[in-house]
Amino acid sequence: MKSRGANGFTLLELMVTLAIVALIVAIALPYLSHPNVRSELQNGAKEISAALRLTRSRAIIEDREATFVVDVANGRFQPAGAKAPRALARGVHVALFTATDQEVSDTVGTIRFYPDGSSSGGGVALIDNGQRFDVLVDWLTGGVSIYERAAAAAQ
Repeated sequence: MKSRGANGFTLLELMVTLAIVALIVAIALPYLSHPNVRSELQNGAKEISAALRLTRSRAIIEDREATFVVDVANGRFQPAGAKAPRALARGVHVALFTATDQEVSDTVGTIRFYPDGSSSGGGVALIDNGQRFDVLVDWLTGGVSIYERAAAAAQ
């Protein structure tokens, strides 16, 4: 004797399953289509950190001053010796902290490194969506470090 309905799914079961799948896709899609803001900022901070270290090394090796240039209006930076500036991810706000004598204009400034490895000091902040990474340069040693701030502290 065969039991009724044992050979397949009912229309109601299929509709419920499709609704659940659609809900999962609707929730997951924004996360898949937009890169993670934190990792984007972290990658930008690592890129700036490496460029600052490169500029410091160039100053030491060439035994002359070398400058790291930041254009906050366009979200670009240029290490010493680079032929063209590098752009950060779109939508990332850039802030430069530097000495007054290192300001080239209202939107462009530099961090200067000296042949002994020291620097003018300063830093670059990358901010997006409540996330913030600071790349700081110690004036005495020229050492570069990255700090992540909590979302509440970034505002």
